[in-house]
Amino acid sequence: MPKNGYPPLLFNILEGMYYNPHIENPDKAKTKQLWQELMRQMIDAPPLKPEDSKTFHLRWTESAHKMRELVADDYLLLDMLRIWLPAYSGQDHILYRGESIERWEDGSVGSGWTPKLETAQMFAGGLNNVGKGGVVLSTAAPHASIIAGPSSHSIYLQEFEHTVDRRKLNLVSAVEFFRTG
Repeated sequence: MPKNGYPPLLFNILEGMYYNPHIENPDKAKTKQLWQELMRQMIDAPPLKPEDSKTFHLRWTESAHKMRELVADDYLLLDMLRIWLPAYSGQDHILYRGESIERWEDGSVGSGWTPKLETAQMFAGGLNNVGKGGVVLSTAAPHASIIAGPSSHSIYLQEFEHTVDRRKLNLVSAVEFFRTG
């Protein structure tokens, strides 16, 4: 039964759900199917109120990596984000991302980019410094590639994370490497 006009799983996201029970569910195929179906529902049903878009943006800032793991389909996720995040209204931007070398090599870089080189370095040298290590990426992101600017939470954290659709980027360059071990 929908809560406040939304499917229960989306309602729980907006309320600040705890993701680990979904991530730790042994039936990975069923979990992936559930989350991908939610993405399709969200594509077909935009936010009912502008406040819901802002709330979802906050939740995205806090939990993007967990949602990405659960959905396991970046393109479906990016299509949903175009509907649910507040639309970007700024200019083209030079942006950076701290990513793992493996994701960079296989072309599956994430959607969180920042205009602050030091923030990208923090992620490349920390959270995303796994396996072969981390890498700082740089791109001249055209306006059309930027789905949303920073959420209020991202501004508070001084990360200034922009949500970017990598399918619309022209050139992405590696500018600095961090090796594990």
